[in-house]
Amino acid sequence: MESLLGKTESGAFSSSLDNEFITARQRGRRMFHRVMSGMEKPGQLRLLTLTTATPAGNELFQKHFRMLRMRLLRRGLLLDYIRCREVTQSGLRHEHILFRGSYIEQVYLSHLWAEIHGAPVVFIQRVSNKKQAAGYLAKYASKGLAARTAYSWGWVWRGFCHSWKLVKKAGWLYEYTIADCLTFWRWCVMVSYKPDERMLEWIGRRRCIPPSAANVAAGLGPILGPHCYLTYANICGRRIQFGCGPV
Repeated sequence: MESLLGKTESGAFSSSLDNEFITARQRGRRMFHRVMSGMEKPGQLRLLTLTTATPAGNELFQKHFRMLRMRLLRRGLLLDYIRCREVTQSGLRHEHILFRGSYIEQVYLSHLWAEIHGAPVVFIQRVSNKKQAAGYLAKYASKGLAARTAYSWGWVWRGFCHSWKLVKKAGWLYEYTIADCLTFWRWCVMVSYKPDERMLEWIGRRRCIPPSAANVAAGLGPILGPHCYLTYANICGRRIQFGCGPV
C-alpha cells in the first residue's frame, strides 16, 4: 500500500536556501529553523567568524576552511557546524560559523587561520542565547544568493530538511498545529531519531482517540509530542536512551 505521505526520495537534497525564486524572508526563516534544529542536540555552542585579507583569498577559502576544520576536529575542538557566507562591500569573504565543540583560545585560532589563510582576524564567543545566535545567522542568510549556507551532516542528520518537510506534511494531513509539529520535531532531534513515514502515520492516527488524561499519559492522545513518540518506539521494540537534552 502506498504511503499517505507520498514516496520518500533517496539521496542528497540540495539546499532550498540557494534557490533564487524564494524571498529573503523565506530564506531567513528557513535558516533560523535549521540553526535552531541543530541546537537541540547536546553540546557546547560557539559562534565563530573567519575573515579574508585579500580578494585572492576568496577562491581558496573553502579549501582552507576544510584544512582548519580537520586540524580542530583531530583535537576534538570543532565537531559539527552550520555556516553562512557574507561578502562585504569591499568584496572580501567572511564566514559566520556556529559549531559544537570545546573551548578554543582566540589567539590560537588566529594563529592557525593566519598560517592557513593569511588572515589573522577571527572572532569567537560562546553562545548564551540560542535564538539570538539563530537570528544572527538568519540575518546574513536573507541577504541574497551571495550568502550561501552549508552545514555538516552531523549538525542534525543527513537529509534532515526533507525529514522536516515530512513532519509538516503529516501535521497538515492529520490537522496538527505547527506548535505540535515543532514540539515533536525537537524531541526527535534530542533523541537523534530520524522520523519516517510509518511513524508519522501511526502518530497521526492517534487523533481518533479521546484526549483524556490517561490516554495522553500513555501516548495515545492527540498531542504530537514525546509521549506519543516513545509509545511508538516501545511498540516497535526500539530502545531509546532518553535524557540527552540540550546542554
